Amino acid sequence: MNTTLSDFQVIRPEFELDQEENLHWLAAIHTKASQDPATHASFLEQFLKIGTGEHKIRKRGASLTDFSHQDWDKMEVYPEAGFGKRGEVFDRVATDILTQFYPEERPLPAHLIHVTCTGYAAPSPAQKIVSQRQAGATTTVTHAYHMGCYASIPAIRMAVGFGGGDIVHTEICSLHLNPYLHRTEQLVVQTLFADGFIKYTAHSQERPGFKVVALKEEIIPNSLDEMHWVCKDWGLQMKLSRDVPVLITRALPSFVAKLMTSIKPGNDIYFAIHPGGPRIINQVAKILELKSSQFEHSLKVLQNYGNMSSATLPHVWQQLWDDPRVKNGSFIISLAFGPGLTLAGGLFQCHR
Repeated sequence: MNTTLSDFQVIRPEFELDQEENLHWLAAIHTKASQDPATHASFLEQFLKIGTGEHKIRKRGASLTDFSHQDWDKMEVYPEAGFGKRGEVFDRVATDILTQFYPEERPLPAHLIHVTCTGYAAPSPAQKIVSQRQAGATTTVTHAYHMGCYASIPAIRMAVGFGGGDIVHTEICSLHLNPYLHRTEQLVVQTLFADGFIKYTAHSQERPGFKVVALKEEIIPNSLDEMHWVCKDWGLQMKLSRDVPVLITRALPSFVAKLMTSIKPGNDIYFAIHPGGPRIINQVAKILELKSSQFEHSLKVLQNYGNMSSATLPHVWQQLWDDPRVKNGSFIISLAFGPGLTLAGGLFQCHR
């Protein structure tokens, strides 16, 4: 395997939401959906309890104007737009993001891998940009869709097989909250997820970046019911069991040991942990006996951006690459999790 990841480029969503202000917005829209003004205090108390505290999210991004006001008559999606409308918004926003990543003066890559689990359009936003830019359509487009938070690892495997290519993540998680669902599980989901957009390149030649040493995936047996991403008439609904962090941390030690076989004693090791939430980060750090300096980049991404599904782990890589403390030769162990339950991991080495 001779692939290097580099050239990380982030586009932030239009709206940066202060977490506490957004929790007030969520309480207001749940109150609107319940049609009972007396529920507002209860909803606000629940959201503040779930969504604020040490190590939790401080701010996150959203692409819809809906999140910037509470004039319900002027909402584009909320509280009750259906799957079709939400799909139209995804197509529009993701196409705009692809256009920003590839302005007219920037050549398209030979292979473009588009990663998302938060929308569907055919032709896809990636196909649109190729069609508009190239009469000969010399760029191949591959879709790495609907794997959830671990999709960056399979996307890299695809790029390795192609001999290189660009990987673009367009996750618009904010499209899929439902204020008519008031169960605690759904309130937790709505306090965590956010929008995120990132592009990076897998090069087949050695160059500065993260050299891909190993990639690995496993499915935890008998865990099918713990995490779902289900199509509903109104959008995509997530089911997230309280047992997910426990099941993941039980399976991790042997999984990580297999990834670490190429590391010799004495090398610096950092961990890029998909920040599904502070509980997952903390439990992974505890079970693997990590120092705070080894996983602080994951915590920083969670606090400043939220859980951006598949785009989250690449944001952690970008933070690690920009940190001068991560020296040449350091190893990066990347871990992400999704439906299955699937454990996905990668071992990278920093080449400055």
